[in-house]
Parts: sequence; structure tokens; C-alpha cells
Amino acid sequence: MSQPIPLPKHSPWVSQVLVIRALLIREVTARFGRYRLGFFWMLFEPLLTVIVIGLIVGAITDRRVNNIPYALFLLNGVMQLQLFRASWSTGLNAINSNQGLLVYPTVKPLDLFIARFLFQLMSMLFAVTLFYSVAWWVGVNLSLASLHIVYGSYILTWLCGCGFGLIFGVANFHYSEVQKIVPALQRPLMIVSCVLYPSYSVPEYARNILIYNPLVHTMEMSRKALFPYYYVPEASMGYPAACAIVFLGLGLTIFRNNRHVMTQR
Repeated sequence: MSQPIPLPKHSPWVSQVLVIRALLIREVTARFGRYRLGFFWMLFEPLLTVIVIGLIVGAITDRRVNNIPYALFLLNGVMQLQLFRASWSTGLNAINSNQGLLVYPTVKPLDLFIARFLFQLMSMLFAVTLFYSVAWWVGVNLSLASLHIVYGSYILTWLCGCGFGLIFGVANFHYSEVQKIVPALQRPLMIVSCVLYPSYSVPEYARNILIYNPLVHTMEMSRKALFPYYYVPEASMGYPAACAIVFLGLGLTIFRNNRHVMTQR
């Protein structure tokens, strides 16, 4: 008589990691699996998007910012803004789009958010690394001494977006109208986040208002790290780090208070 096959036992942490990994693979397959080059398109899409926008706008304006080619200046801001908006938006339907998976006891509502957030971070960091590697290879004068600040600024931007994704994801679960509100809230970000212009170029009274936006800090600090001669008047890494903690803490608190409701549909 054959013996039953023993199932491996994992700790709760290991089980959650395995679930998140499976959800992440599912996320990649669901978004790009129907294309033959879907995996590579997932990696290059953010890079191609910002390169096209940056080169077109930079060629039209034909300007430089502190001896930084405007295309590079713009690309740095566009990539961070895209990461923030994608992390925010991807949390909206994290539950509604994967409601059927919650019937499995090992899949928790938070796992759905984490998988989507990680997908955005991994694809963007790959695009960022590839872009700066190509720029350095073709002779662009980039400083590699402070890469930890560059990647730290992207991670802080991502964490802020994750916090908003959690907050609005829970809100969208209760009120579907939130999906219409979020795009309207995101539209002014390119103007108020210093994507198109340096912070020192605006009047002081306007800069004193813009400086409360954590994206201004992360974008300016990453530019300063890549181009040491770039002038940054009041940016720091401490303020966006504090904002990321607040946004994530608020998002996790709201999620925790609604986690049981989100599994009952």
C-alpha cells in the first residue's frame, strides 16, 4: 500500500513569501503574457516611454538646466512621477480584480497589494538602471558616487505611492467613484512636483509651498546625486522618508480596520 506524500510545512512568513512570489508571477503573466515579447516589454516600457517624452520635449525646448541636458533632467522627474502614480493607481483594484483568489486560506488581502507594488518597483528600477547605464556608456557626465541616494529617492517615492495605493484601494473597495477621482488628483502632479523645471527657478513664495510636496525632495535629491553641480536649495531625504512612514502607517491602519470586510464579497 502506497504511503501518503507528506506536504512540506512552512512558517507563516515563508508561506507569505511564497504566496507573494506566486502572485507576482501571476501579475507579470496577466499583464504581458499575451505578447510574445511580453516579459521584455514589461521591462522596457517605462524606459521607452520616458525616453520618447524626454527626447521630444528636450529637442523642442533646446535648453539646459545647470549644464544638465534638459532631456535627462526631464527623464529623471518623469520616471519618479510614473513610479509614484503607478504605485498609487495599481492599488485601486488590487482587491476587486483578484477577489476570487481570497477563497484560498493562504492568500491574504495584503498580499494582493504587495505583489502589485513590487511589480511596479522592480520594473521601474530595472528601467532606471538600464537608462543610466546607457547614458553613462554613451558619454553623459554622470556621477556614480551617490547612487544610494538615487535609488533611495526612487524607493521613497515608491513607498509614498504605496501608502496612497493602500488608502485609496480600501476606499475604492467601498466606493467605486474613487476611480474617477484619482486621475483628477494625479493630473497636477507634473506641475507641482518640479518635473518640468528646477525648484530654484520658481519664486520663493511658491517654492515655500512646493517644498511640502515630498516628490519635490526626491526628484531634486536624485538630480543632485547624479549631477553634483546641480543647485538644490532646500531638498532633503529626511522629509520624504517621514512622509513615507506617515502615508504607509495611515494606509496600513485603514487596511487593518477593513481587512475582514474585504474578504466577505
